[in-house]
Amino acid sequence: MERMKTLRPLLALLAALVLGAVPAAAHAADSHAPHGARGDWLPADEWVMSQWLPYDEATLDHLLQTNRDELASWLDDHRTLGALARKRGFRSQRALAKRLVAARGGHMGPGLRRTLERRALDTLTQAHLARHVLFHIYHSPAIATAAPRVFGMSAAHYRRLRDTGLSPRRIAAAGGRTQAQLRAALLGLFRERGAHAIRIGATSARQARTLRTEQVAAVEAFMARPYRTTNQQRDYAALVCHLPAAH
Repeated sequence: MERMKTLRPLLALLAALVLGAVPAAAHAADSHAPHGARGDWLPADEWVMSQWLPYDEATLDHLLQTNRDELASWLDDHRTLGALARKRGFRSQRALAKRLVAARGGHMGPGLRRTLERRALDTLTQAHLARHVLFHIYHSPAIATAAPRVFGMSAAHYRRLRDTGLSPRRIAAAGGRTQAQLRAALLGLFRERGAHAIRIGATSARQARTLRTEQVAAVEAFMARPYRTTNQQRDYAALVCHLPAAH
């Protein structure tokens, strides 16, 4: 009996350690995500997947008295642009969204304006979405769709190679494409995507130029960087959920 009394605290401690070693269920970073979604969940909407910001980044910088470096540090998948806006004196995120869209100028119908204001509000309230649209400028399904043109292979073959952790440069080589051809194809694809976004009013010409500048500056790094493997993608999604917010 005395031995059992001695063992009980040890058994309780062991049980706590075992339970603590089991990872908690992952939850998406953004409140709009469906129940049970991965930590890196994003809506499949074209504007999100294509990084078509519904207002000009320069306007955001001006109103929030910020810059791209501060935004990159602030958007940690937990802190929202709306939270930064509150620090800078903006009480209503909805009013800020309307102001950001209105600053684009030019004519837009009421339907398009409402759509853009709704998207702008999403960028203010959804932390991971905002980080994706502003900074994940080569994270687009358009690349896989254009794989025959960009990489010289089917979209399915491209995805298989991508998920093994190869870099775009190595995938292109497997498809018989040179680095120069890959670079030209990528920039050509995103130039066309930007022009399409302007035509349908999804983004302004000014913001399309801003995105284009960032894509040109980052293309060499994108080509050289290995993709995450399937397992690494899953691990990253779990990490997003459990990282503490920076203060």
